[in-house]
Amino acid sequence: MTLDEYENGGRTLYSEFAEAVAAILQASIAEHSGLRLQNIQRRAKEPASLRVKLTKAGAANNAQIADFAKDVSGCRLIFYTNGDVYRFGQSGILRENFTIDYERSKIHYPDNKEEGAEFFISENWVVTLSEARCALSEYRRFAGLRCEIQVQTILDHAWAEMAHDTIYKPMSDVGFGAAKIEGMRKRLRKVMQEFLQPAGYAFDKIASDYAQLRDGIEMFDSDALGVIAGCADRNALDDAVERFSNYVLPNYDDYIAAAPEIIEVLSNAVIRAPRMLDIPHKAYGHEYPGTKSQAIIAKICRILESGYLLYAAPERMFDALIAMRSAAVTDDERKPIDDLIRRFAQHDLRAWKQVGPGLQRLLVDKIAALDDAEFLARAPSVTIMLREALSSTVTGTSWKADAMLLHSGSVSVTDDLKAVRRQALHELERLHVLLDDDAARKDVRHAMLAAGNTPNNSGYSDLLGEVIMNDLTHVFGFFTKMIPGFGLEARRQLETELHRKFYAYHVLPPGMADNAQLAAAHARLLEAFAACRAALEGDLDFDRYRMLVGHDSVTRSMWEKPGFDYEASTKDRSSAIEEMVASVTAKTADEWLARLERFVVTESNDGAFFFGLQEFIKKLAHANPEILLDWVPKLSDRLATWLPGMLHDLSEAGQGAAIDPLIETWVSEDRHLSSIAYYLQFAAAFRLDLLLAITGKGLASGEELVLHNVAIAAARQSAKHNEPMFDEVFLPAVRVLSARKLFGWAGGMFNWNQVSLLRGLSTAQTEALLGLLLDLPRLGSNGEAMLAVLAEENIQAVIDFIGQRFQHEHDGFEVSYENLPHGLYYLKDPLAAAPVEIVAAARAWFDRNRSLSEFRGGRLIAELFPNLEHPLYPLLLNHIEESRDGIEFVLSVLRAYEGQTFLHPLLRAIVGILPPDDELLRIVDIVIDSSGVLVGDYGSVEAQEARRALVAEWETDESEAVRAFAATFVKAADNQLAMERRRADRSVALRRIEFGDDGD
Repeated sequence: MTLDEYENGGRTLYSEFAEAVAAILQASIAEHSGLRLQNIQRRAKEPASLRVKLTKAGAANNAQIADFAKDVSGCRLIFYTNGDVYRFGQSGILRENFTIDYERSKIHYPDNKEEGAEFFISENWVVTLSEARCALSEYRRFAGLRCEIQVQTILDHAWAEMAHDTIYKPMSDVGFGAAKIEGMRKRLRKVMQEFLQPAGYAFDKIASDYAQLRDGIEMFDSDALGVIAGCADRNALDDAVERFSNYVLPNYDDYIAAAPEIIEVLSNAVIRAPRMLDIPHKAYGHEYPGTKSQAIIAKICRILESGYLLYAAPERMFDALIAMRSAAVTDDERKPIDDLIRRFAQHDLRAWKQVGPGLQRLLVDKIAALDDAEFLARAPSVTIMLREALSSTVTGTSWKADAMLLHSGSVSVTDDLKAVRRQALHELERLHVLLDDDAARKDVRHAMLAAGNTPNNSGYSDLLGEVIMNDLTHVFGFFTKMIPGFGLEARRQLETELHRKFYAYHVLPPGMADNAQLAAAHARLLEAFAACRAALEGDLDFDRYRMLVGHDSVTRSMWEKPGFDYEASTKDRSSAIEEMVASVTAKTADEWLARLERFVVTESNDGAFFFGLQEFIKKLAHANPEILLDWVPKLSDRLATWLPGMLHDLSEAGQGAAIDPLIETWVSEDRHLSSIAYYLQFAAAFRLDLLLAITGKGLASGEELVLHNVAIAAARQSAKHNEPMFDEVFLPAVRVLSARKLFGWAGGMFNWNQVSLLRGLSTAQTEALLGLLLDLPRLGSNGEAMLAVLAEENIQAVIDFIGQRFQHEHDGFEVSYENLPHGLYYLKDPLAAAPVEIVAAARAWFDRNRSLSEFRGGRLIAELFPNLEHPLYPLLLNHIEESRDGIEFVLSVLRAYEGQTFLHPLLRAIVGILPPDDELLRIVDIVIDSSGVLVGDYGSVEAQEARRALVAEWETDESEAVRAFAATFVKAADNQLAMERRRADRSVALRRIEFGDDGD
């Protein structure tokens, strides 16, 4: 349509088109309850205004107006807030009803806050009716017509209208009013920047708060707490708790009055969670694990810790925490409850400002009121509370819009604080006496020692120092009285703690030494230390125990020189062990064996815990092997744990001929098979016949530890022995273990590259082993090390295996299955040495399943060749030049590189080949737009600016297709930058309003 045609009836068509677009928008917006439209305007451009626009554009008289003006038809959507504008954009209304011309659309938003910046804010979308709508008779006449839809807030609209009627339309081209117009423009910018934009954000926050309140009152009126109480499964409970936390809890007018009921319902939910139905989530045709009890418990504990509830009803919270802890079944369930108990009992800064140690007074009194049976049943919880009551540190947290502030200080000494601390110690003493479990008693002693801790990261007064030392004196006085009833390990632990406190307090700091009261308290503390040490000394059994057990045991030199001198301590220990070995004679042998049996009753998962005992056995094997040989057949099951070491040490001592008959007898009698297999891992006089015999018995019995140890023995001994152990020992053993989903054997070695078991394997042997590894949920570093050894001689088999793991993950859909470790180490070099095979395999995986190619072959290539190292570029370029499928494959690889700059040559090549309307160009956009970690509110803005600058360089490319793509991308990037700046500014402003931070 030309301008003449427009003036002679054509404007009516555009006006009707604008009415139709407005009607469609109004009907669609009405279906979305969350969109609040203030007004919708529509118009067809006045002919005179259109003539001016066409003249400025240099259009000929017979030019098609649509080629030069995108806003002949126009609609303006005026919403109340920025949030409404955002929700409209997310609603999909434009995409569902129109075809958007992204090249002609423009997002207006100031690119900076500096003088001269354009402050017109609007989203201007150029659209045509969708094909489906144009097929309808009432819309057919509008086919091909464009309408510009402006989306603004009411404040932005007011500013735009004012600007349009003043500075947008100058009174004269030259010579009149320019200076005043510029002054008005500056004032308009100031109005927008200093008043309208902040007001818009304030309206946003008000609307957001009201929406949350509206949703909350709906839940509140529907008995939100009753919904939580009525949930029958954990998935429903998780959702109900989440909604209550977000929409109801923050809106109570008097949450202190409501707190008892809230705490009651939430704590009951914690109590019920472990026993509730475990129902899987279902989505996209698959089942996912349902919500676990520990997840719900952790969520409820976070809610109870919130400022609304933690101290709102302390007596009710105390009872709730006790009940929750008693109902927890697993350690994962107990941990968040214990953390909440600890947080509740802490000296909190806000609470201290109001009531001093009043909360701790309440807790100690509640605990003191428990009878002995209740006290014992609640021991874990009350131990944590009493320990926190003894802390000398006050902590707190506060928030600003852009920071979390951690506060730490010391408690103020009052008579009430002293009384609370003494009462807390009294209750811990009472509990210690009542308990008969060593681990629980250890926790109690650890809690009591908190009385001797000075404030964290804070100075403290002399008066507090005196209180701490007096209380610590009392603690060690109690320990001294209890020592006669302590076992060996409890004594050792006490001595370790005694030495640590002695090291901390053996001398007063210079600033305190002149205070007579402090000096007297310090003298009393040193006397208590000495008395406790004296009570521990003089027990010969204990002297021996602490040298044989525990890596942190105290030696004599450590008392002479406070601190920890590792070399001196090691020398003390070795000297003591040599004396003990010398005391083992034929006459004392039985006594010593009985003594060791008592010593090893202590349990520990720390491999260094019994280093002293291991050294004792080794020295005894060399000094008096006959005694050790005499002991070996008499070992209890517990002491037999050290049998492999005993056999090894005896062998080293030249007693191989003596131990072989013993081993042969044990094997024939099916005794100590796992221990013997473990010994054979390191035996210098290795015997394959014994390993084969144990393997056969293990396969017959199916005993898992035996099979594990023979497999690892075969691997370790293959470094020194050439016997064919793979087929006869290793593979049969690991087959049985793998069938039971036991893959510890894959992680039983950290040095697969140093053994020969996996070298020289046939294709069949390699494939058999890889077949077992297919079901391994996580390869881990050791499994990866095993693959790296196999890859040295059969790289293709390993690459095929990786493809099989990709497929296995897809077919099995196990959430816990990890096809490859994140961050290859051992496999990286052998795989990177085969770029041709890797790219060929990745292409094959792509052809088999394109949807996940980026996360499989793409990720693998990106990990092996993080900078597209040679020859990756020519290999990928070959696929680009080969076919469109090849281009799609390469794009799936490049998507794994997070938009790195060095991808651009390949992307240019792709753009130069593809036709301008190919949908793969959208994937090119995605590759360019990819980012790694974004930091801060404006991280995405900075990333987009960098991407725009890089693609802008394409505008000088010799290929017209590349130049056209670059121009389109840059324009789209400008729009995206405007939207990202607007999002970031809004996010920052809303957060500042929420935290009352004006940003100064």
